Amino acid sequence: MLDKFAEELREQREKSGITIQQIAAKTRIDKKFLEAIDQGNFSFLPELYVKAFIKEYAMVIGLDGEETVKKFLIAREGIDYNEVLEQEKLEKEKEKEIKKSEIVQPKQTTKSSPVKSYYDDSLNKKEQDDSDGDKTKLMYAAIAGIAVIVIAVIYLFVFNKTDEIIVEETPIEEIVSDNSQRFEEESANNPGNDSVSASDSLLFEITSSETTWVNIIPDNGQPIEFILYPNSGRKLTALNSIAATVGNSGGVSLTLNNKPVEFSGRSKAVKHFRIDRTGKLEYLNTPPKVGQ
Repeated sequence: MLDKFAEELREQREKSGITIQQIAAKTRIDKKFLEAIDQGNFSFLPELYVKAFIKEYAMVIGLDGEETVKKFLIAREGIDYNEVLEQEKLEKEKEKEIKKSEIVQPKQTTKSSPVKSYYDDSLNKKEQDDSDGDKTKLMYAAIAGIAVIVIAVIYLFVFNKTDEIIVEETPIEEIVSDNSQRFEEESANNPGNDSVSASDSLLFEITSSETTWVNIIPDNGQPIEFILYPNSGRKLTALNSIAATVGNSGGVSLTLNNKPVEFSGRSKAVKHFRIDRTGKLEYLNTPPKVGQ
């Protein structure tokens, strides 16, 4: 299904007369990531970043970004997204019909003659049967929807176990917002990031010559996630230690208290590590977690 999804994106792009290079220039997304989407390869970064890039790609070629991301998530589960979306459309139409049938028309009166009341048992029964039939159909549709969700959950947690790094979900809107500012390096005179407060003893800086994503845990505290774009960097402070996971680690450089840290990474490879206050770097086999 992901191949079908990628093919439809590519056909829409070609139909719109837009090249990968034009999308890269407009969105400032690395061309190699756009080419991966075009070819149906969606494993180049964690899912939340992939969704952000797909949304921007779709909007540039004239598609609805939110709906395109929804199609991607359904296709990722091996389900035909066209059938799912069509089913949702039918259910919405049924709901509109039900609401329309429940609208009570006001009684009309005239001054020339009194209003006569007429009660037809057969007509009332027919309307009740129609209403019950609509409710039964709606109940069956709801049961079918719940069944699909349960099957998807079972598939994710039982049959689709992977070793991919799990990062805390961040709203796509925040990723897109960060994406528009990724070439702006943090000012060296910004006291909020670059200076060490009286209570901090470590000044950690990470820079990258390539696009990469980073998840940092200072002093086993709250994780900090962000994307570094070519020739950009980020500074953080800590008391005792820095633990981190870095994707596409080949172009990454590290410094601690303005001193270079010897770090060995590989292009498109993920690295996990921890640095203590002495500057000693320890490579980890698994992603660091809060409290470890």
